[in-house]
Amino acid sequence: MINSTAATTWLDQAACAGSEDYILTVGQTEEPAEKLAKTVEPLVRACLDCPVLAECYDRVRPKGSQFDGVCAGRLWINGQEAVRALGAPSLPKALVSRAGVCGEPSGVRGHRRAGEPLCGQCRVTAQRAESRAAGAATIRKRGARSARRPVAATS
Repeated sequence: MINSTAATTWLDQAACAGSEDYILTVGQTEEPAEKLAKTVEPLVRACLDCPVLAECYDRVRPKGSQFDGVCAGRLWINGQEAVRALGAPSLPKALVSRAGVCGEPSGVRGHRRAGEPLCGQCRVTAQRAESRAAGAATIRKRGARSARRPVAATS
């Protein structure tokens, strides 16, 4: 059997593939941006040279997902661009959503149609819809004791 060594998707070609260093931990996000920029400088440079930078930015959508980490040659903290590498490409102001409007039923349907995992807003919307579809919980009340007594037949 011959196994291909070529990358099967653009994700396999990404500089960050298989590394969790590109996503910041909670402790790191509390550090000053200048100190953090020095720490992640090699990651930002590697990201800048990545052949799939545009696809990555489109997938991560740092602003909308409140991303903390390195994406598109930039350091993002809470979805805000904290540090940009020299020579980083310009990014579109708004990404066209492939999934409809996130947080609404159209967004949930769009994510599922595209085969994507649900984003946080769409996950909440889907859970609420499932809850509504399940219906209200019913609580059966017992009838009053007087209603349960057998009625004696009178003749």
